[in-house]
Amino acid sequence: MNRRLFLLAATAFACQAASAQSSVTLYGLISTGIVYTNNQVGSDHHGHSTWQFASGPMQTPRWGMKGVEDLGGGLKAIFILENGYSIANGTLSQGGRMFGRQAFVGVSSNSYGTLTLGRQYDEAVTLCIFESACQFAAYGAHIGDSDNVFDTFRINNAVQYKSINYRGLQVEGLYGFSNKAGGFSDNNAYSAAAQYANGALTLGAAYLQVNNPNDSNNTNGAVVNDYGFSSPFITNPATGSGVSKQRMFGAGGAYAFGTASVSLLYTNVMFQYLDTSRLSLQNGEISLTDFVRPNVLLGAAYIFTTGSYHPQNDDPKWHQVNAGVDYLVSKRTDLFLVGIYQKAAGDARFAQIYSLSPSSTKTQVSAVIGMRHKW
Repeated sequence: MNRRLFLLAATAFACQAASAQSSVTLYGLISTGIVYTNNQVGSDHHGHSTWQFASGPMQTPRWGMKGVEDLGGGLKAIFILENGYSIANGTLSQGGRMFGRQAFVGVSSNSYGTLTLGRQYDEAVTLCIFESACQFAAYGAHIGDSDNVFDTFRINNAVQYKSINYRGLQVEGLYGFSNKAGGFSDNNAYSAAAQYANGALTLGAAYLQVNNPNDSNNTNGAVVNDYGFSSPFITNPATGSGVSKQRMFGAGGAYAFGTASVSLLYTNVMFQYLDTSRLSLQNGEISLTDFVRPNVLLGAAYIFTTGSYHPQNDDPKWHQVNAGVDYLVSKRTDLFLVGIYQKAAGDARFAQIYSLSPSSTKTQVSAVIGMRHKW
């Protein structure tokens, strides 16, 4: 009897200890609003003003689970399973995936950094802190999110390493396998980034390359189903031919002074198409934010995009202005109002703000008012 009691007590103690050294956290975000656009092409091929219900104008809705287990000696086992969904109709996002935003497991070391395996963000996302769309401007991403800084797609079959923070410097890298026998580079991807933060100054640089994304001959590769861009100058404007290679490198910086901050971001993107044509795009952005009150953020940004498409020798250009106000009702809930103006120039035939249908003219204006709640 005493032995039985001892075993029960020991089991209870072991369970308690394990519970104290590990945890699973449920988290999420809901964002919704009403969007007005002055000109979107409809099914009749004419431009119309529209009012639309929006799911996720200020960060897309998601819920997830993250866990950590202390393995001792400064090592921890970690995982994240994160789902994207539409608050408008309850459907799954990211091509209908159960955990389409993130799904990975790995190990973290206090001395050596973190190694994770699964579906993950590439390193272009490290530049998001310098982009106004991530700061305050809802859909105000660079044209078509050509640089993937705004996370249009993620990487499957990915192994990612992130170093520890060493005196403000952190580096990371990712490789996404093609998983195809005899096709090592058929739908694979790789990226790298470095970040440095010291007081009011933050700097970052990133590189990304994907080969044969969305290849119908390899549906088990690194980029499947959720790859795609809305602007005709990003999908091949001449033939609609698919992408054989996308390469991006970019750099950004931010400096905070008092309650205000200024950010600069530059990205250079190259698309090579299956028909051997190619497109290069350069995005330059400057944004200003200021907490005019502890719970009120004002923001403004200007984006200039210039491109070159060959062999047609087209030179599309776009100008974009973002402006917004974010009112923090509490630590978890905020209300926002964002206005976006875009003008096409050069050989760009129309304006097209990210996530919207194109305009029938060279200008497009959009405004969104909404609410976001985090838990």
